[in-house]
Amino acid sequence: MANGNYWTRRRISRRSALRGAGLGIAGLAGAALIGCGDGDEDVAAPAARPAATAAPATTQAQATATATEEPSFLGSRAVTRGPAGGIYLGSLTRDVTNLDPLAAESFTANTVGRWAYPQLLQYAPGIGGPVASGDVEPSLAESYTFPEPTKIIMQLRKDAKWDPREPTNSRGVVAEDVVFSWNKFKEKSISRKSLANEVSDAAPILDITAVDDYTIEIKLAFAFGPILGSLAYSRWLQIEPQEADGGFDPRNDVRGAGPWMLTKYDRSVRMEFRKNPNYWLKDVPLLDGFDQPIIPEYAQRYAQFLAGRVWSASGVNQQDLITAVEELPHLNIFQGDWPRGNWQIYFGLRPGSPFRDERVRRAVSMLIDRDLITETFYGLGDLREAGWPVQLRTHSIGVAGGYGPFWVDPKGDDYTEEQRKVFGPYPAEARKLMEAAGYGDGIDTKWHYIATGQYGSTFPKVAEAYKGSFEADGLFRLKTQNPDYSTEYLPDIYFGQGDFEGIAWGASTIFPHVAQHLNSYFTSGGSRQKVAFKGDPTSVEGTAASDALIQKAILALDFEEQVELVRQWQRDNVLRMPFVPSGWPYGTPGFSLQAPWVMNYGSYRGYLESSELTTMPHWWIDEAKRKEILG
Repeated sequence: MANGNYWTRRRISRRSALRGAGLGIAGLAGAALIGCGDGDEDVAAPAARPAATAAPATTQAQATATATEEPSFLGSRAVTRGPAGGIYLGSLTRDVTNLDPLAAESFTANTVGRWAYPQLLQYAPGIGGPVASGDVEPSLAESYTFPEPTKIIMQLRKDAKWDPREPTNSRGVVAEDVVFSWNKFKEKSISRKSLANEVSDAAPILDITAVDDYTIEIKLAFAFGPILGSLAYSRWLQIEPQEADGGFDPRNDVRGAGPWMLTKYDRSVRMEFRKNPNYWLKDVPLLDGFDQPIIPEYAQRYAQFLAGRVWSASGVNQQDLITAVEELPHLNIFQGDWPRGNWQIYFGLRPGSPFRDERVRRAVSMLIDRDLITETFYGLGDLREAGWPVQLRTHSIGVAGGYGPFWVDPKGDDYTEEQRKVFGPYPAEARKLMEAAGYGDGIDTKWHYIATGQYGSTFPKVAEAYKGSFEADGLFRLKTQNPDYSTEYLPDIYFGQGDFEGIAWGASTIFPHVAQHLNSYFTSGGSRQKVAFKGDPTSVEGTAASDALIQKAILALDFEEQVELVRQWQRDNVLRMPFVPSGWPYGTPGFSLQAPWVMNYGSYRGYLESSELTTMPHWWIDEAKRKEILG
């Protein structure tokens, strides 16, 4: 494994200021990597409608892979096997108000639920080196077939059993548990519009029914390329026992059939998970369990890590990363895979809005120095100076750099020179576009972003840096608006369908497949769309053609066809710039630190948010190494 001496290190001094592009962000410190928000589906919204006639099934394997090339993960890739046992010491940043993944108000319940509640399928991990491809493999469903393009027959495992405690008492998992979970999901889940056709015409699943105790039938409204990945996605359909309906309180307790059991939860203090003796894979988990103290404050989490009372550290700001490995040279250092998040800057599209003109939207994009933003707020200069392997990518329109073959590199030859310029910084070209659009004197408008801690403490600083870049050449004069997240931002801006004034910036949800992201955000009927005023495709030129191309991609069953359609959509729409991709976050693979006695960390690599199910059961603790290091 990589350790504290993997790279040559030396003490560095912080840069006192940033230079270039007149961005007005001098002196801002590098900041922690952060995750995307988990509450952006709390408000109902209309959804896109698929074509009446779906594409024919050309293959039984419904392509879902979004493999990334160029593995960047550092550290050991060799799979090792040692003695089972031991308790891993992790941490959580906050309480989980509602533990029920099928009826919670945010995705934090799914984060906890995936440790215990199984899913029909799971993403296959990358083992011994490769990144996870996005391919799926059996989990609770042992096998599946497509007797026709709109029907899936799944055979459930007969050795899956629920939690040994009351009220499930080691009962076998049966098809009616899946039916119960599906009915609850489509009624109560914040993600129901992504899967349940009863809720959204764009969602693929008509119904899930039991054929017998161990067979289910999934009926689809149309042939849907990403369906298998959708069933493996941890934010969506987790399977609960029927006893969750009155037998126990799923808001405050867990009875699963996965690798772990929640055995103790002292709110605001800690969660304790232990190995499920009923888990169908008898040789894993290797650990006896793991403890998760709840530590909201960054400084305290970092201090606990340095003291050896927490064994992993992610989301650590760059200076603390460097300091930690200088003070504790035994630490293992890991660099993650290319992220798939792609946060967006978007526009108010009311009648008369200047942002209905693609030249104005393009000018906004051309004013951003994305490399400088990413360099600054990830502190890449300090890491590079210290000898760490820094990597950088620019998000394309709608497609993050982590989506491998789907991603069109904004600096590559697949875009023309004119198209590459859209990603900036070209302030002189932006001015020409504004003048041609009739706004040579600049535009007075509003700048909306969340100033609270919803997206972390760095987010507001980056928002002000973007504001500075838009105002630097006098092309925009922005009045800052900091709406309340729940009562104003979500209903009026995020789900406002362009019915607001000005420019906004916020998080976007990662979907199992990139075409699902495009369908939700970039089609006029999408559940999170911000590209057409109140869903009217005629309100912004080019929207109808964009809708049609995304629709082809979402319904395509052949992987290569999916890739080409998504790439074609980027090339066709980059000059329109319906959304402006931001440079931060997710423009670089993040680093994490791990205690060196945690073996197989990095040997198994998860896809999206599947790590706890597909990687953690294979970790084991080298007690001899721990005692040798800690004394």
